[in-house]
Amino acid sequence: MPVPWFLLSLALGRSPMVLSLEKLMGPQDTARCSPGLSCHLWDGDVLCLPGSIVSAPGPVLVPTRLQTELVLRCHQETDCDLCVRVAIHLAVHGHWEEPKDEDKFGIAADPELEEPRNAFLQAQVVLSFQAYPTARCVLLEVQVRAALARPGQSVGSVVFDCFEAALGAEVRLWSYTQPRYQKELNLTQQLPDCKGLEVRDSVQSCWALPWLSVSADGDDVHLVLDVSEEQHFGLSLYWNQVQGPTKPWWHSNLTGPQNITLNHTDLFPCLCIQVWPLEPDSVRTSLCPFREDPRAHRNLWRAARLRLLPPRGWQLNAPCSLLAEATLCWQAPGGGPCQSLVPPLSRANVTVNKTLELPLLNAHPNLCVQVSSWEKLQLQECLWADSLGALKDDMLLVETRGPQDNRSLCALEPSGCTPLLSRASTLQLDGLLSVVPLGDSLPLAWQRAARLGEQLLQDLQSGQCLQLWEDDLRALWACPMDKCEYYKNCPSPQYQELESRHSYR
Repeated sequence: MPVPWFLLSLALGRSPMVLSLEKLMGPQDTARCSPGLSCHLWDGDVLCLPGSIVSAPGPVLVPTRLQTELVLRCHQETDCDLCVRVAIHLAVHGHWEEPKDEDKFGIAADPELEEPRNAFLQAQVVLSFQAYPTARCVLLEVQVRAALARPGQSVGSVVFDCFEAALGAEVRLWSYTQPRYQKELNLTQQLPDCKGLEVRDSVQSCWALPWLSVSADGDDVHLVLDVSEEQHFGLSLYWNQVQGPTKPWWHSNLTGPQNITLNHTDLFPCLCIQVWPLEPDSVRTSLCPFREDPRAHRNLWRAARLRLLPPRGWQLNAPCSLLAEATLCWQAPGGGPCQSLVPPLSRANVTVNKTLELPLLNAHPNLCVQVSSWEKLQLQECLWADSLGALKDDMLLVETRGPQDNRSLCALEPSGCTPLLSRASTLQLDGLLSVVPLGDSLPLAWQRAARLGEQLLQDLQSGQCLQLWEDDLRALWACPMDKCEYYKNCPSPQYQELESRHSYR
């Protein structure tokens, strides 16, 4: 028998805490505004096109806050649908132009340019609504007398009635002006189902709504729908994505009762279930029971993929949104950890399924992208391995530029960034060998710097290194190590003796 794991009931029945809703009669959308404002609702829906942000020509009205309230839209007393009422709070953005000098000294000004505060501030406010599978945009014209408008202060609110939505659905709202003077407002809200509302006698879809339970049996998850044998209903499983439209995964028209089995590998945090009677204009009820399931989160990271989009774009692809950040790293051949490169890509939050640009001058097979969540590494991909071949035995040089065209170089190694020694520094280090006791040795990083520094500097100056990235203060270079057998041909026998001593320790 399945072991109860998570129970979600859409069964009818009154809850100890219920909410009685206001009833609106008739199908017509309406708008009203607070004292001091006048408003008008355009007939019909409009296209949802936010456009780019532009500079305000002066004081303008902008939305500052969204507030929702649930109501019932009723065609008859016992034939109602759940509806979302939205209040948009407005304020003045921008400032009046300062009077010109001649106005300050009492010089007559152009009558057409005199005090503008007898005029009105007007705004076209777009209100966008999305609740799977519905999407709408409405346009509200609002105006206020300029004399009542003070920059940064609220001027009131406009209320829209209303957006119909399914019981239990997740709804998303956006508001912005046309043209758009600031980032759009947004609000996401999970609507209650029949249990949480005093709607049993008013919403017909609650009269015969299926009872749904979710239970686990080993690696399987069971969706049990307790429906009478005569009742026909639709069932949809979909991925509720924050970015982009909702993505259907499975859909079927069924006759109850039903027991549907899902493998645990099919679970994702954004996997949602929608059920509705197969009747005209029936209300759909949605729920997302796997948001906190650890298996669903593990599956999500297993399904996530990093993808290269030439020439230097990349994406993190996943079925659901992720809380993650990405950075570049340098992967040397032969294993070992990938060394993080804060420049050129500082740690930044990643938006799933959105193309991101890498600010590189040239690509390299050893450059990789790491994606972490809560400081735990989840993904690492060397994006150019397929197009540029296997990892190369190259040394990554970090150039730091100072004032008066001064610059310093260091070689990125597992132990850190080792400064490169010039020929003069190498000669000084040669002198140290005569005073090093036979049983001792110089630090390995010093050995490598002395042994490789002069040759790497020559390669860099002769253009044999590939520049990967630069800004005003720093640059990254990849210098090949395979053309010269650095490890076999040391500059002097003393270095070979030094390395030999080190290898026996």
